[in-house]
Amino acid sequence: MTSTTPRGGPDRREQRRIATRERLLTVALELFATQGYAGTTYDHIAARADVGRQTAFNHFRRKEDFVAAWIERRHALMDQRAAADTAAGRPAAQALADVLRELSDLMAEEYTLAKGLFDGGVLQAVFGSGTGTPRAILATVERGQAAGEIRRDADAEAVADLIADAYVTAVGRWLAAGGDHSLTDTLLARLDVLAAGFAA
Repeated sequence: MTSTTPRGGPDRREQRRIATRERLLTVALELFATQGYAGTTYDHIAARADVGRQTAFNHFRRKEDFVAAWIERRHALMDQRAAADTAAGRPAAQALADVLRELSDLMAEEYTLAKGLFDGGVLQAVFGSGTGTPRAILATVERGQAAGEIRRDADAEAVADLIADAYVTAVGRWLAAGGDHSLTDTLLARLDVLAAGFAA
């Protein structure tokens, strides 16, 4: 019997699993934004996604996992941004600024969701549980070191972590202040300060 699954590609069962997970995540985020994180239950999410409650549990064991997946989705977009900057040959400092601008734009687009998660303490808890530094930031720092743009004696992970920590802190203060100032300007100003220490 010959398999119809393309080599290297997911089979139909895996495609369905991925599609169901994405539908659950999208629905959960919409409900968190419209009726609040605390006011949203697994039953609400499953009903809106048109799946069984157990199916929702199978994909996301805890409600916080929806938020962690939302953050990971953003990290994947950053990977694409970093790949485009690498292909274009943009210097590392500019590429890092691009990543922070895009993160800022995404946060502004989903402000209601982010603000609700922050006010409920969920966003801080998920960040604190170790969502990790975006791969795009670390990859850009390493590329900058290879090109001689960033100090090679600096630990790449430490530099990337400092940038990511500056982002998380700036976002927290921006959300606490009700978004009353430019998050992008704040992030780029912090990057400038950090770059003074790690630039070659």
